[in-house]
Amino acid sequence: MDDRGKNRKKKSCQGLSFARKSRLILAGVLLIGMAFALYPVVLKDTGISQIMTRLKNVFAFTFLGAPPQFYYLDIEKNGEDLKITNEDTFEVTYRDEFVVKRVVTDVLSGRSISVNIQGVEGENNFRSLIKGIDMVDRAIASSRGRVVRNEIDDYTISVSYRNQIIAVIPMKISITAQDWLRYARAADKRHLRIQYLKRAISMNPEDTNVRKTLAAIYVNAGMIDKAVYHYRKILSRTPDDLTSLEALVKCYMSKKNYDGVVATGLKLIKANPKDYAAHANVAFAYAQSGRWDQAINHYQQALKIDPDNTAVRLKLAEAYEKTKKSDAAFDQYQRIIKDTPQDVNALVYLADASLKNEKYDEAIRWYREMIKKQPQNASAYANLGVAYGKKGSVKEEIESYRKSINLNAKDPVVHYNLAVAYEKLKRRKEAIGEYQEVLKLKPSDIDALERIADVSLQAKQYSQAVEYYKKLLKHFPKKAVIYANLGFAYAELKKYWPAADNYQTAIQYGLNEPEVYYNLADSYRKLGRMDKALPVYEKLAASKPTMDVYNILVENYLKMKKYDAAVGVYQKMIKMQPQQASLYSGLAYVYDLEGKMDKAIEYYKKSLYYDADDYMVYLNLGEAYEKKGMLEKAITAYTRAYELNPDADKAARKIPQLKIKMLQQKHQTS
Repeated sequence: MDDRGKNRKKKSCQGLSFARKSRLILAGVLLIGMAFALYPVVLKDTGISQIMTRLKNVFAFTFLGAPPQFYYLDIEKNGEDLKITNEDTFEVTYRDEFVVKRVVTDVLSGRSISVNIQGVEGENNFRSLIKGIDMVDRAIASSRGRVVRNEIDDYTISVSYRNQIIAVIPMKISITAQDWLRYARAADKRHLRIQYLKRAISMNPEDTNVRKTLAAIYVNAGMIDKAVYHYRKILSRTPDDLTSLEALVKCYMSKKNYDGVVATGLKLIKANPKDYAAHANVAFAYAQSGRWDQAINHYQQALKIDPDNTAVRLKLAEAYEKTKKSDAAFDQYQRIIKDTPQDVNALVYLADASLKNEKYDEAIRWYREMIKKQPQNASAYANLGVAYGKKGSVKEEIESYRKSINLNAKDPVVHYNLAVAYEKLKRRKEAIGEYQEVLKLKPSDIDALERIADVSLQAKQYSQAVEYYKKLLKHFPKKAVIYANLGFAYAELKKYWPAADNYQTAIQYGLNEPEVYYNLADSYRKLGRMDKALPVYEKLAASKPTMDVYNILVENYLKMKKYDAAVGVYQKMIKMQPQQASLYSGLAYVYDLEGKMDKAIEYYKKSLYYDADDYMVYLNLGEAYEKKGMLEKAITAYTRAYELNPDADKAARKIPQLKIKMLQQKHQTS
């Protein structure tokens, strides 16, 4: 190479070095510019190494097309600013309110950056105010019946750039005792209130007020043993809690645990010696266990506190009678009469006390005495009717109520009781008339409205029943049995769509009676909607099968050519009625349709074992043998069918045909 070539190469190298230097200088200027741009926004609290990394990432994203990096979120939570990275866990409770104020990434402009908070509505929750209580509610609602943990840690905050996720930050939703209390107050179903209160107690066992609330719910639900458990828990911490002691006495009384009544009642008396009811309850408990001396002592103590309490005095008189202290008992009755206006009022107390204590013969005697003295006393006749009703003397009960109504026709309670009495004798038309009177006098009487609806249904007055049940739904929009009865009434009126809708609603609100499912399926079937009816019949067959349901399933499976399903149903039917020949022949027929001739022959034979005179089964058995090429056996079966029914044309034709065929086969083989 000559000197000129060398010089050209040297100049070229020098030119390339200068271009590189230019680009480096330009990149440096850009980096410095970005540093100034970044500093007030994200870098002023950042170390040098981090700054360089950030500058490198921003440069790579801005000029080289690299994906942006996420650094942290600025979140204002309850007025406090937090910096949350993807290595942190963001915790939320029902008390919290927060907003994602800023997303720090390599995208300096912030454009195309979105934030999605799991469990919050909307595709982009950036700069939206989020309430923790809403997130807690959605988390619990999304459990769909599963046990909800006190800390739910499977929620996230996702950061995206142009719909591509660049960061995921874990979240933890904490469920507090206060949340469970909120849910308990809002729950419209008792079992949910109980469940939520139990969760609240598990998180705060010392909260006696919550225990009292839960115990009261158990009492109203008739779950007395559970109520007792919680009242005792309360008393183990606060032995002098009068409210809990009183409630526990009532619980023991309802369970007829008279030892418990005595033990708890004595503690109540010790805490409050002036509690006459505690003395009376203890006295009653002693009386129930035959400890009459102790009963008398506490009745006397109760009367010292409340000497005008006629009911206690009557009980004391009864206790004296039990201990054969006739004079003392007489004195008490005399005192009762003396302390009440005239002897009629004393008779009222005696009669009412007798009625209350289920001494119906005595009550009848006292009420009759009252009526002798006050023949225009409508209440006496009404209570006399109650006494007769409790005793089971329905005709006398009705007569007494009628006399009461003749004296006072505007008492809805007496009309109601008379209607109930008519129901006992199944005099439904008269019962409906009395319930109508109740509703005229007291339109808000829900019990009367419910009874008149039910009696109208029983009396087959379906249109009237529909109207009453519709009115009931305004008061009980979620009462399942009303929807079930309304569905039945519509079905009887051949209005199958509203019938089906109401049965479906009854099931939705928790009525899982097989009869309701059957009626729902039957309504769909009568509408020609087997696509809707069939799943309901299948559910019935799984939970409470009947031959009727199985027969419907088989019929439809055969129409749909679901032969395996039909076989399964027949097998279950045979287990229910193993000696019914038609079930075996039905199963054989399905196997025949499937082409499983050996199985078909087997079950035709089993059918004939239980009913040897069914010519149709012999006819079908002959066909099965014929399909198998077992002509001799087919002829035997056809012959038996013809013997049983000489009008069986098919059997008559088949016998000579198969004999000819057998001869032909024999001739061919020979």
